[in-house]
Amino acid sequence: MTETQAVISQKKRFSMVWIIPIVAVLLGGWMAVHNFQNRGPLITIEFVSAEGIEAGKTHIKALSVDIGLVKSVALNKKRDGVLVTAQIQKQSSDLLRDDSQFWVVRPRIGASGISGLGTLLSGAYIELSPGSGSAGHDHFKGLNEPPLTPANTPGLHVTLIGTDQTSLNSGEPVLYRGFEVGRVEKTAFDTNKRQIRFSLFINAPYDDLITENTRFWNASGIAVKMDAEGVRLNSESVESLLIGGVSFALPDNLPPGGAVDDGREFLLYPDKESINHTSYKHTADYLLLFDSSVRGLLPGAPVTYRGLEIGKVVGISFDYLPEENLYLDNDYKMVPVLIRLTPAALTGNDTPQTIAAMQQRLEDSIAKGLRATLKTGNLLTGSLYISLDFLDHPPEADLQHIAGYVVLPTLSGGFDQIQNKITQLLDTINNLPLKETVLSADSTLKSIGSAATQADQVLAELDQLLGDEDTQNLPLELRNTLENLRHNLGGLAGDFSSGSPFYRKLNGNLDQLQKTLHSVDQLSVQLATQPSELLFSDPLPEDPLAGDNL
Repeated sequence: MTETQAVISQKKRFSMVWIIPIVAVLLGGWMAVHNFQNRGPLITIEFVSAEGIEAGKTHIKALSVDIGLVKSVALNKKRDGVLVTAQIQKQSSDLLRDDSQFWVVRPRIGASGISGLGTLLSGAYIELSPGSGSAGHDHFKGLNEPPLTPANTPGLHVTLIGTDQTSLNSGEPVLYRGFEVGRVEKTAFDTNKRQIRFSLFINAPYDDLITENTRFWNASGIAVKMDAEGVRLNSESVESLLIGGVSFALPDNLPPGGAVDDGREFLLYPDKESINHTSYKHTADYLLLFDSSVRGLLPGAPVTYRGLEIGKVVGISFDYLPEENLYLDNDYKMVPVLIRLTPAALTGNDTPQTIAAMQQRLEDSIAKGLRATLKTGNLLTGSLYISLDFLDHPPEADLQHIAGYVVLPTLSGGFDQIQNKITQLLDTINNLPLKETVLSADSTLKSIGSAATQADQVLAELDQLLGDEDTQNLPLELRNTLENLRHNLGGLAGDFSSGSPFYRKLNGNLDQLQKTLHSVDQLSVQLATQPSELLFSDPLPEDPLAGDNL
């Protein structure tokens, strides 16, 4: 009998040893998926330097709340800055807008005070100021300085155009009647326009105070004014006295004007007094052509309308004319003068619309007799200015255009007109036949003297005739007739003799007439060479200096 052997099979069992690794793998996978799903965007920020920034340590904050961490810091391709790579939390990704701002918070001392002292212990961090633009951006340019005005702050941005006499610094206050309503955000120099530009932000609701006719002036330091009332010192506030600032207000006797848009440009005046009598922003240039001398007219001379200053003389140069207009009969005949008019000086509205309105008014006024003339501003210095006014029956003229400028018609005036009238008068006197008249009168006087001599001779002959014995025997009537003739000839000879009063008076009048003609001739020559002698006497000798006679 055969023996069978039992087959023993072993059943495979799951080892509990694998539970822990499997759980670890599942947990790790879940954590990886969860981390991937909740991981925020990776962004890059450009900075000038990496001062205070460390990878893995420097946090990114918004309103002092952590929203990210710096992952790496490296130089950019041009080696002139650094690229900071940072991880932002997913729930904070909506803060990444195209106008969001980043800057490094560290201890700073500036015009607005001391900031960032808390970073002395905690270390520097990157602050994020969220913008209001489109979302989804991952590349930003960091700021070198913290913005004085956070993004989305309600208010108004304006730009001031400064001069050599005006200077402001970032962080200085913007004041209205001594109360701070904004800050100077940035200063820059525009190389293209050669202008100093200052960016200001006016906080709401004070931005409603800014209108078209608002004027800004430098409020730094102390304004000193000396007049008949004494010495007066003025300062906007203690803060502006220490750190400077800018103020604004409406000029005297000007309406507020309309509201302005964000980014509007204004002029920055050196002091408060300047806002009432300096130039306006919107101007228009015109060309004047004078056919007389413009000596005494200088750039900056006023242009007036019935005594009101409405512009300035910009320059006097033949460069304002194209080459084809320069010559007339091979000579420079018309002298071009460029003026700049400010219509707001008359209307009170410093807007672009006033330029077009003034252009139309000028066309209508020229048809009614408006002309530009040269006037004497100061008799002592001989300075001239330009006057725009309506004249009676001026020559007809129309608006012309030369080299892009509108040409206004002109007429001679002032001292030049007086000189022309005097010259015409002297020419008329010189053209009179006075010399011939004097010669004729002198000849007549000589004839009268000769007639008196002949009368004396006739009288002597009559005396001899009357004394003759034959004459005594004449009839009585004939003798009386001869006696009357002798008496009349004696009176005539006495009146026209060289020693008679009539002869002396007539001769004196002729001498005086000759002297007058000589004086008129000298005056004509003197005015032709020096016309100013009509108003000014010969210059006085200089005062003697001490020691000249020693």
